[in-house]
Amino acid sequence: MSPLKIKVLIADDSGFMRLVLSDMINSDGELTMVASAENGKEAYEKTKKLRPDVLLLDLIMPEYDGLYAIKSIMRDCPTPIVILSSSGVMDSKRVFEALDAGAFDFLNKPKGTFGSKIRDIEEQVIAKIKSAAYINTDRLSKKSAQLNNHLHTFDKALPYEIVAIGSSTGGTGAIEEILKKLPSNFPIPIVIAQHMPQEFVESFARRLNDLFPFTVKVAEKGEPLQKGSIYLSPGSTNTLLENDPTTGQVCIGFTSHRFTEYNDPSVDCLFTSVAHTYASKALAIVLSGMGKDGTKGMQALHLAGAYTMAQDEQSSIVFGMPKSAIEKGIVKKTLSIYEMGGFLVSCLS
Repeated sequence: MSPLKIKVLIADDSGFMRLVLSDMINSDGELTMVASAENGKEAYEKTKKLRPDVLLLDLIMPEYDGLYAIKSIMRDCPTPIVILSSSGVMDSKRVFEALDAGAFDFLNKPKGTFGSKIRDIEEQVIAKIKSAAYINTDRLSKKSAQLNNHLHTFDKALPYEIVAIGSSTGGTGAIEEILKKLPSNFPIPIVIAQHMPQEFVESFARRLNDLFPFTVKVAEKGEPLQKGSIYLSPGSTNTLLENDPTTGQVCIGFTSHRFTEYNDPSVDCLFTSVAHTYASKALAIVLSGMGKDGTKGMQALHLAGAYTMAQDEQSSIVFGMPKSAIEKGIVKKTLSIYEMGGFLVSCLS
């Protein structure tokens, strides 16, 4: 066995699932399973003892659940953790609590008899593990910040009319960090394409709506954009913005068109449509995430005269998406996520 292989610990209360996941991991030449655990306490103890490179963790387990493991591990022996759990039995709020506690990313177990369809996401599981293995665990620690409870005086003639955000792994925390810094009278709409399974988008929208003084909702086909509201792209289709020929308003639209990098939702799709509808009146941000989704859309925004921004490497959980746009030469400003919200306010003041 090569010492360069990524060491993976599996924690799942199902013996069948542990067996299947072990076979998946050991069949990849870059990975090896070092141990397994049946609950959160055992996962914590084995992580502390064996120091795996990545923990692949179920959230719903008897006695000590996955959340117990995440909180204990991130406190005592920080380790990249990929959540693999079933939304059919899982309260999706736990996923966001797990991400807040320091988990790297999450995947849904496909619905099937006794986990029989887990092989359907083998490629995704392996990719998440490999990406997690090289993460600086210091970046997984969330900095707490006070909400901006103050109103702000904005220019009467606003230089920009929309904020478009694209993100993937690490993006949920980054989005929350931005919203913390925005005043409750933020004057323009925000549209977001966050790579996320459909079943979690509604929950994430409710979470943001509860946390912040804005109307946050999942985008619906045909609805016009409202000032100060935040729209999340559904996880079941690609979302775009389009001009309503009758009213002249910019509205939400959906498309079945497929994009090269990622779909449902595609950041490239959203960004390209923002370039067409708002051009130089748009502020666009690409946040933490794997891959290159958003680069082509950001290029369209750049050519249209929009103000383009990217999260910096130091504050990104995964620097893939921002790095791709930066290297293309289409990003005007690179910022820490902790400065992004304040900078957006300054752009409108």
